[in-house]
Parts: sequence; C-alpha cells; structure tokens
Amino acid sequence: MPARRRGTLSRSPIERAQMWDAKMRGDVYAAQLSATKPLALPKVASYMSTHEHLISVVKSVVGRLGVEASRTQEYMWYAEKLEKLARTYKDKALQVQADSLYLWYLSRGMNDVALRSIAQALGIRISPIGEIIERVLSPLLLKILAEGSITANGNEQPILEYHGLALVSGYIDLSSMDEEDEVIVRAYTIIERGGEFKLYSSKPFTGRQAEPALYVLPRLSAYGFKVTIQQTKGSYKTFKYLFVKGV
Repeated sequence: MPARRRGTLSRSPIERAQMWDAKMRGDVYAAQLSATKPLALPKVASYMSTHEHLISVVKSVVGRLGVEASRTQEYMWYAEKLEKLARTYKDKALQVQADSLYLWYLSRGMNDVALRSIAQALGIRISPIGEIIERVLSPLLLKILAEGSITANGNEQPILEYHGLALVSGYIDLSSMDEEDEVIVRAYTIIERGGEFKLYSSKPFTGRQAEPALYVLPRLSAYGFKVTIQQTKGSYKTFKYLFVKGV
C-alpha cells in the first residue's frame, strides 16, 4: 500500500525563515554550487554570446536612428523577448507572438522603425500595422449580433432587432433565389429614446442574383436597429444571414 501522506504542517514566519537559513548555510550552498556550476557553465556561455549580440543590435539601431538613449534598456528588453520567442515558436505562431509584442511596445511610445529594425536584425519580420490591428484587435472591437438562416413564409420576418448604441452591418445571402422569386429587404431605426421603429430603407430583389451576398451597409444605431425580409413571389426559400456590431 502506498505510504500515507503527511499532514500539511502550519509553520510560523519565523520557522520558515529558520528553514531558509539552514538551506542557505555557507557550506551547504557552496556544496550545491560546486556540484551544479559545471553543468550551468555551457548554458551561461551560450547566453552571454546571445546577450552580446543583442546589445550590439540594439546599440546599432538606436545609434543609427537617433532614438533617445534613455530608452535603450527598454529596446534591450524588447530584443531579449523577441529572441526568446524565436526559440519558443515557429512560423505562424512566431509571427502572431512577435506582432503582439511589437504592438505592446509601440503602445508605450517606442519608435516604430526601431522596433521593426531590431526584429529584422533577429530574423523576424513584423507585419504591417493594419494587418496587426485587424488580427489582434478586431475580435475585441467587433461582436456578432445575429447569424443563422430563415425560411420565408410570405410575411415580413425579422432577421435582426437590436436596441442600443452601435454601428451595425452585415450580410444576407440571396443565392437561393430563382427567376420567379421576389424578395424585399427592409431596414428600420429608432431615432428617439423610447420611440418606435421607423422605416428608412425598402429594397426589392427579383430573380437570380449576380451578386447574391447582399451587404447591409454600416448603420449607426443610437436607440434601435431592425432588418426584415419578406418573399412576395415564388416558392419560399431559405436565406442565411450574419450581422455584427462595433463595440
């Protein structure tokens, strides 16, 4: 049978300090250091070589661009983190991690060209800023309001109804329409607090659509926004939709 686990002991701060003191006695620590130092020496030598290379890269970039010398250490921290990322990740994972690190340092007021130059010297390409913002921030800035499908029944049917402040846009898929079909897409908004929906757009679509992905342009909603669909001709079809809002 396995040995019974000892109960957890409750020690006072003084007792814990005494235990630490016993472990850190000069003779005990010297013996531990003597045993482990030879094992650590190759790693330390490798680190020192890498560290010297990073110092050279940072000093070269900072000096060439005339970046304020007071922030040299911050650029050094950035370079060290990039080097660690390069040892930990590869390919797309490395790209995402490096871009995120760059964006964080850029937000601290660091020089854009200097950050990119340091990364390039280490063999890492930082993505264009627009691409980084879209990839990193879009999930934080956008939220799906409604997605799914609806089957027409001849009546005006709501696809989306949202109450609150937002910039709303989306798509309705009309690819299921045949030549004999007609569909009306309507949009409504509320323009005063506690008010009712008012129609501001009504557009018919007839027959097969050459561009079936109907884009509902971004609309500012202060108090409410609604989109409906109504099939008035043809055999009833099913329509997919997706709507998002900026937050």
